[in-house]
Amino acid sequence: MAGDPATSGVTPPGRSLARLSPRWAASDRGREWQGILLVIAGAICFSTAILFVRLTEGMNVGSITFYRSLFGFSFLCLFLPRYPAALRVRAYRPAVGRLALLGLIVGLTAGLFTYAIQHTTAAIAALLVNSAPVYVAVLAPLLLHEPPARYTRVSIPLAAIGMVMLTDPGAITLDWATLDGVVAAALSGITYGLAMMLGRRLRHDVNGYTQTLWSLGITTLMMLPFALRTSPGVVADNLPILIPLGVFSLGLSYLFYFMGLERVSAQVVSVVSLFEPLSGILIGLIVFGETLSLLGAAGGALILISIILISR
Repeated sequence: MAGDPATSGVTPPGRSLARLSPRWAASDRGREWQGILLVIAGAICFSTAILFVRLTEGMNVGSITFYRSLFGFSFLCLFLPRYPAALRVRAYRPAVGRLALLGLIVGLTAGLFTYAIQHTTAAIAALLVNSAPVYVAVLAPLLLHEPPARYTRVSIPLAAIGMVMLTDPGAITLDWATLDGVVAAALSGITYGLAMMLGRRLRHDVNGYTQTLWSLGITTLMMLPFALRTSPGVVADNLPILIPLGVFSLGLSYLFYFMGLERVSAQVVSVVSLFEPLSGILIGLIVFGETLSLLGAAGGALILISIILISR
């Protein structure tokens, strides 16, 4: 949008200018809260992956990831008439290489997280994939030249402690049979953080919709060879699961994330996205009848406090 500081490539006015202009401060603050709410919505959508992946039957990780990205990509294509700029590749040609890299990272994250869900506990998978804020908090000021968020030094430790309490590591058993799943979950946290930072860097060149469309399109192409290993009959049986898996846990989740990155810093997004394990807890309570210990409830409260702090 012309004149929008978040998309025009011009550095947004700082807090000093916001203090000089109350009207600007109000509009800038409203935009930040829009971004925060979008990231929370994306986190809720992303958390449904654990539910849908566990409901699939007879499919390998690569095949699940392929159909997940395919249906997410197909869903996003429905919005092309509303966002025709995504098709005007010439207008953002210099950013094509970075978009392709973003797609590879998103595809790798989706595959690693799916593998982790199948080969280790949901608690370990949720804990390690959401370690992304640690990497973003450290690397974003260096790679993106973002000023540290106001309460980063407080909110990151609180979020880390909250994640440990939420997953109750004392109740987690670790053996060699699940070690590969743990490694996959840890790597997904690293790639997830890289996707956040690269998406933030691309915000001046393309909008969140274009980033998501490219990401899911490239992920679909990456995973195509794996899809050929699953019989059409098995795919047909799993369609009621695969379609919402793609639409909610990949299409809408990344769309909301990248749209949020247009409005707030990568550091804020990385911490607010920790709402995902909280929504995962609700899914466990409602769908699987899981209970939440007092330690887990306290951890969830710390995560919420960290989100509030970094959003101020």
